[in-house]
Amino acid sequence: MTSEIAVMNQRGVALAADSAVTLIDGGVVVVRNDQRKLFNLANGLPLGVMFFGVADMMGHPWEHLIEHFQKKARPGPLPHVRDYAAKFTGMLDNLEEFFPRERQKDDYKRLLASVFRYVFHLAQYIRETGGAERARVSDAEILEESIEHIWRVYQQREDGSSRPDLACFPQGFAAVVARDYSGTVDELIAYGFSNFNLSQTAVLRLRDIAVYCVVKDLFLEDVTGLVFAGYGTDERYPVVVTYFLSAIVGGIVKRAEASADAIDGELRSKIRIFADSEVTNAFIRGIDYGLERRFYGTLQLMMQGLVDHVVSAFPNADQGQREGVRKQFQGHILPQYLNTFHAMMEDYQQQTYINPVLRVLEIAARPELAETARDLVALNILKKRIMAQHQTVGGAIDVAIISREDGFKWWTKQGGG
Repeated sequence: MTSEIAVMNQRGVALAADSAVTLIDGGVVVVRNDQRKLFNLANGLPLGVMFFGVADMMGHPWEHLIEHFQKKARPGPLPHVRDYAAKFTGMLDNLEEFFPRERQKDDYKRLLASVFRYVFHLAQYIRETGGAERARVSDAEILEESIEHIWRVYQQREDGSSRPDLACFPQGFAAVVARDYSGTVDELIAYGFSNFNLSQTAVLRLRDIAVYCVVKDLFLEDVTGLVFAGYGTDERYPVVVTYFLSAIVGGIVKRAEASADAIDGELRSKIRIFADSEVTNAFIRGIDYGLERRFYGTLQLMMQGLVDHVVSAFPNADQGQREGVRKQFQGHILPQYLNTFHAMMEDYQQQTYINPVLRVLEIAARPELAETARDLVALNILKKRIMAQHQTVGGAIDVAIISREDGFKWWTKQGGG
């Protein structure tokens, strides 16, 4: 894992990254603290890039791919940071010097295996949170519920709109995946699911997922995050663009822009947090993210239980009336109250914790941006150390400050230089 931070205002953007990398060999977790994750994307240009998540692409470290980009692509001035991000990620397509075709089926296999692990993790979550009702259901039924949920999520967003195919793939690429990788799909379905005697519908859903996991704009698999930060020639204030990348399939890297943050005349400061940075989140938002999820989840379960108790307290009501009232409260009224409560708490967090920090950062000089970014990463290192956890965040902290006037400048760099 890693901890990375971008702190930005109208004067520039500071990037900070720890140097820990986690290796797993035969179930043994080994952490090394010598991995550079922050680089100048192009010499002489005000651009930085950081990576988090998977530290290589088909066995090639990201620093080697960045070096290849600098030497072979030789990017000149471009109008926007988005243009540099698209140019770098597009360079990876059909780059057989690094990614030979004969090895790409292995990369697809890794991608699909990662998604199938997600299917099992979701099934376990459904089992553990389903209470007595789910305890009586067979493993196969729970697994089929998980498969059905993921099948639908690949096709629809939370707002009900259709989930599009990724723009990086040509039209009709789904049919290419289904044709060229059918043997790998059969192999992984047999390996992972043969013991559960799934229905034919569930197996067909798995085959669909094996295609959706490549072409749909959703990343349930292990990914690399690439953070591009700085200035294009047409950008007065700093911009941070984040991409997710996962596997190379049919010569094309599965990728999509995950977020974009830009400073302007209205938004004058911003902190963007990446990867394993829960202490930074807690510092800025006033509550640990895991605790917040547990709090809202527990509150929802308790309120649903309260509705059940109230409905059952009317002995003269028939079963149909009780079920009608229960559905009305649990399906409509209770979610409205919970959403209102959540919005009130978010507003309190914004006014009490987030805005005071951002107001200070609006007037911060570049050295203060750099020190803030470094200190926010250091908070996560401190937690790992004092809680006797695997120090998956640690080591030296690299910090760079990027501005239009001075370009990319190192603030602190492991090994000096």
